[in-house]
Amino acid sequence: KWAKRLNYKILILLFTVLACVIITVYFASEGETGVYTHFFYIPILLAGVWYHKKAVYIALFLSFFLCISYILVTYPLTNRLPIDVVERSVIFVLVAYVVGLVSEKQAKGEEKLRETKDYLDDIITSSADAIVVVDMEGIVRSWNKAAEDYMGYTAEEIIGTNNKKFFADPEEASKIMRIALRDGTLKNYRTTVLNKDKKPVYISMSAALLKDTDGVPIGTVRVSRDVTKEELLEEEIKEERDNLNLILESMTDGVYIVSKDYDVEFMNKVLIDAFGYHVGEICYKVFHNRVDPCPQCKNTAVMKGETVRWEWHSRRKNKTYDLVETPQKNIDGTISKLTIFRDISERKRIEEELKDAEERYRVIFEHTLTALCVIGAGGRISLANHEFETLSGYTKGEIRGKKWADFIADVDLERVQYYCVERREGGAPACCPFKFVNRSGEIRHVNAWIEPIPGDNKCIASLLDITELKMKEDELRETCEKLTELDIMKRDFLNVAYHEMRSPLAPIVGYASLLERCEIPDTGRKYLHNIEQSAMELDKMINRMLELATIDGRKTDLILDEFLLAEVVQEMTKSFEPAAKKKQQVISAVVPEVEIQADREKTAAIFSNLISNAIKYADEGARIDIRVEDRGNDICVCIADTGIGIPKDHLPKIFERFYMVDTSLTRKSGSLGLGLSIVKEYVKLHGGIVWATSEVGKGSKFSFIIPKRQ
Repeated sequence: KWAKRLNYKILILLFTVLACVIITVYFASEGETGVYTHFFYIPILLAGVWYHKKAVYIALFLSFFLCISYILVTYPLTNRLPIDVVERSVIFVLVAYVVGLVSEKQAKGEEKLRETKDYLDDIITSSADAIVVVDMEGIVRSWNKAAEDYMGYTAEEIIGTNNKKFFADPEEASKIMRIALRDGTLKNYRTTVLNKDKKPVYISMSAALLKDTDGVPIGTVRVSRDVTKEELLEEEIKEERDNLNLILESMTDGVYIVSKDYDVEFMNKVLIDAFGYHVGEICYKVFHNRVDPCPQCKNTAVMKGETVRWEWHSRRKNKTYDLVETPQKNIDGTISKLTIFRDISERKRIEEELKDAEERYRVIFEHTLTALCVIGAGGRISLANHEFETLSGYTKGEIRGKKWADFIADVDLERVQYYCVERREGGAPACCPFKFVNRSGEIRHVNAWIEPIPGDNKCIASLLDITELKMKEDELRETCEKLTELDIMKRDFLNVAYHEMRSPLAPIVGYASLLERCEIPDTGRKYLHNIEQSAMELDKMINRMLELATIDGRKTDLILDEFLLAEVVQEMTKSFEPAAKKKQQVISAVVPEVEIQADREKTAAIFSNLISNAIKYADEGARIDIRVEDRGNDICVCIADTGIGIPKDHLPKIFERFYMVDTSLTRKSGSLGLGLSIVKEYVKLHGGIVWATSEVGKGSKFSFIIPKRQ
């Protein structure tokens, strides 16, 4: 094509030159020298446009031919050579040169423009970014391969259509155009477009306003990139950052982030509450009130990739913090220092207290008067105090690592060796007596309290040397055995004595009764009555002594019977009515119809002794009340009087044998103090309890509880 086009130009140029030659010859033969030369500009201009400066050759040829034609044709006819022929020839050459020069420059510019256009077309075609040209009406005028790739539309499908159809929000197209018209450019504008499948694509767009030579806007060129992956990644990063911030904000520890230049980039709520909000400030000014970095600062080490843990005491807060500092890689590739503050002031205080307590307990352990040792899991002693040294005869260095079993006599080895394990499992009592073998082989009797140490597989043994106590115990046992024999002898003697004392009483009472039948003076009769009463009182005393002797000899058994308690109470009150009347006393009884299973005789004895005491130790005109309460499984009996009362310090002892409160009434009664002892023993035989309450000058209350069924 280029060759054809070149030949076509030559033919046209030759034709115009030939035409000019013919016209020149014709007009020259006619003697005309003016107008026709204007036709010479046609081949000159064509040659200048097509062949640039080479048009000068055409101009020279035509000028030369013009001059020759004038010389050969016109001059013979006119006999003059016009000077304007030379001028025109010069003008032809100058015009050819100027046109050729301008044409050549224009051609070079067009060539460069063409090369630039080809270069730009190559860039646009091969660009990874979408490059789109949109005119002022929003019509797409250019669409490159990258735009086809992520939008799915080919250039043929899209050029000539409105760009609004691509945006998820069609108003975005107008907004981009307004910004471009206002600012001239648009940079890194994030928006969402829809591809051919109507799926959203996130893009980052930059745009520039296109203008014509007069500066009038004719459209925009838009360079955009698919940032869907980056957008999703940023969303994930944002979510992770939000989660991280949520974690940091919810932590009970303080957290802050510092750049390599010591700028505080982040502080969580805990740290803000403690030190105030200081994001953007210099960390050593915030925490240390310094103008230069702290000598203890670990920023340099952390920036090298190390994780550092250390303790820092804040003088301003008077608190100690455990710091963990580690490098944190940022999205932009830089490194920051992440520091976790944990307030350990309370822990340090507790540690100090534990240290003091440990020292105190060490002193107590060492100086206690009991031998102590710690037994490890393997049955070896790991620690012992001074008393254990004394007991064992070994030094502490020799004791440490020695087997616990080495100190146990063979006879007790099986029982004591694993006592700690049994104690830990709850299968053994706290105290374990055994025979301890010291260094010299001497056997020492010890009481061992072996307790597991909580949270550890060890036991602590506390040994009390009871060898001397054991010897005293043996001596005491021998003494007790002798005393028991003597007590048996005493009981046997008293039993015989009581019976022997009763033997002469019977004839005395009998003879006194016989003498009363004889005629004797009133004075003598009075003496006989006294003899009879004294003998009867002595008989009662001897009977009580025999009852206690029987109880002591474990020869008393309950003869159980079922009866109405009211019957026994009625019998007893009736038997004591004469004695009460003598002192003008009133006996009242409130007894429910309750049947009990008990020893009737001993139950009567209980009431008898209590009523007798009430009559005996109450003043004349006193009141004696008997109250019985049925409590379901047992009965509660209360015998109250309005007598002289019993001092409070005597109440704990009144149920002891032969114990009597020293008053005028007790001296008059001639009692031995055995009645309440018998009451206590009989109530105890029935499985009950007895007690007394009293107030001096107001009276006493004796109460007892026994079960309704034995």
